[in-house]
Amino acid sequence: MSNPVFRAFFSLLLFLLVYQVHAQQGIISISGKITASEDAQPVHQAGVSINRKGIGTATNSAGMFALIIPAANLTDTLKISCIGFKTKLLPITDLKNGEQLNIVLEKSTTELKEVTITYYNALKIIQKAIDRIPENYINHPHILRGFYRMYTYNNNTPLQLSEAVFDVYNFGYADAHADVFRLIKARNEKNDRDFNSLEFAQKPNNIFEEDVVNHLHACGFLNEEGLTKHQFEVNGIVDIKGYQAYEIVFKEKPGSGEKTYRGRMYIDSKTYAFIYFDFGLSPSGLNDPGSGNSVERSLMRTGNVGIGLMLDNSKVSYQEVGNKWVLSGVEGDNSLAIKDPVLKYDYTAHVKFNYQITAVDTTQKESFNSKIGRNDNINAYKSNGDEKFWKDYNILLSDYDTEDIFKQIKAINKAIKEKGK
Repeated sequence: MSNPVFRAFFSLLLFLLVYQVHAQQGIISISGKITASEDAQPVHQAGVSINRKGIGTATNSAGMFALIIPAANLTDTLKISCIGFKTKLLPITDLKNGEQLNIVLEKSTTELKEVTITYYNALKIIQKAIDRIPENYINHPHILRGFYRMYTYNNNTPLQLSEAVFDVYNFGYADAHADVFRLIKARNEKNDRDFNSLEFAQKPNNIFEEDVVNHLHACGFLNEEGLTKHQFEVNGIVDIKGYQAYEIVFKEKPGSGEKTYRGRMYIDSKTYAFIYFDFGLSPSGLNDPGSGNSVERSLMRTGNVGIGLMLDNSKVSYQEVGNKWVLSGVEGDNSLAIKDPVLKYDYTAHVKFNYQITAVDTTQKESFNSKIGRNDNINAYKSNGDEKFWKDYNILLSDYDTEDIFKQIKAINKAIKEKGK
């Protein structure tokens, strides 16, 4: 992968390309780096958002971020939050267009006295959180503007890179109507030499199900069956992005076998809203080819290629918009063992997935028409683009030089075609 200094320079250059346009429109574009006060290390996945407005982004592994603030929000407050750190609030009126911020977060020290932990019943807390979904989460039609990036690689060899900006029309967290998907812009490239008989075909259905709270039936540890196959325990009360929350750890019950999970969740101690999930398949779940995690659901394969799931982890966070909760972001980390005796594949494919809600529109009442079916391949609708591809959108800054990755894959595929001639 490219040098981190170059990546930071490239991100800054892209940011400056849109600086002048935004200044003319009354929009503020800011960027910067978030570090920990304890050791000055970058803070990964820190949320940078307009407080309770649903507009935001998150930091990459270098702690870097960039955010476009609409003119209508210039009198609001910028919120910087991350699990394990104290939340920081900054008046947007104090910020200047094009400003580079260096933000330092302090470690959070909120803890629960151990003597009180035994009085909490984890299953009762979870059930109360499920029962309160209609009142805690946005329960009327709204649109979530999202951005996702899925990058698959083997060591330094890129295998596939996909990015997209899209809208999801949600009828409300207590409404049984199916979500509707509208693609705004997308691009995708796949390495046809080293990933020939495989492809990650991201589908609207995969996107929808990342929202755990809105799709409990698909959640293997919170649906009716999952609650009986796992054991839950209250580990304490901690500060999560400025909220006092129950930390509940869970794992499979002995003998539960396949399709089980391990992880932790955080539930607001006042409202019982789900705030954050950090989970993955249990060891038995990893060994079960039918466990159906998000990566397996999006993987298409042909021929004799064999797939073994080695690592599965997802982090799903929620945010308050007004006084209701809604999805904030998803981060996925997976590893697959790829083997094909014909193509002589025998390597580990690492899959990094990021999905960020960058805007929430709670005023939209009418749904929109979608030309993409719930199980269609989003990659089939890719747009053409260059280094200014995302200049008008809030996105997640990458941990690597995406433009260089796209060029590498195109060069590999070009060489294959020339060799075929």
